[in-house]
Amino acid sequence: MTQSPHPIVVLAILGAAASLILLFTVFRVRRAGLKVLLVLLAIVTLAPGALVMVTMYPEWLDARFRSYKAFYEDIRLGMTREEVMAVQAKHYPEGGPRQKPRIMIDEAESLTFFMNAEVPDSWINCEGIFLGFKDGKVSAKTYSPD
Repeated sequence: MTQSPHPIVVLAILGAAASLILLFTVFRVRRAGLKVLLVLLAIVTLAPGALVMVTMYPEWLDARFRSYKAFYEDIRLGMTREEVMAVQAKHYPEGGPRQKPRIMIDEAESLTFFMNAEVPDSWINCEGIFLGFKDGKVSAKTYSPD
């Protein structure tokens, strides 16, 4: 079964293509007013693409996401629960700039973290790290974006 891209992604790609065409046209036009208009239109057509990129990669602008994704990347299969908690302590030291992720499920066979929004009543609260354990070691890890 084939999967088509989301319409907003298609809009972003079309906007980027239109922007490139407008910017190439700037060099072929002689009038300064028309050049300015074409550059402004190019910037406007890039807006959907920029919005999609910021939505897909929030860590580019928000340090909370950078810290949380770095924490996820440092978790390796085969680690013990204590080693996972040591990795968490490395990325979220006491008194550091970021607040520790909340542990939602702490069972023998699973450990689930949710990113701390760090802002009361924030809509950012569902980035999750799901770890599966077998014989006391991480056997599976999954990152779930908000």
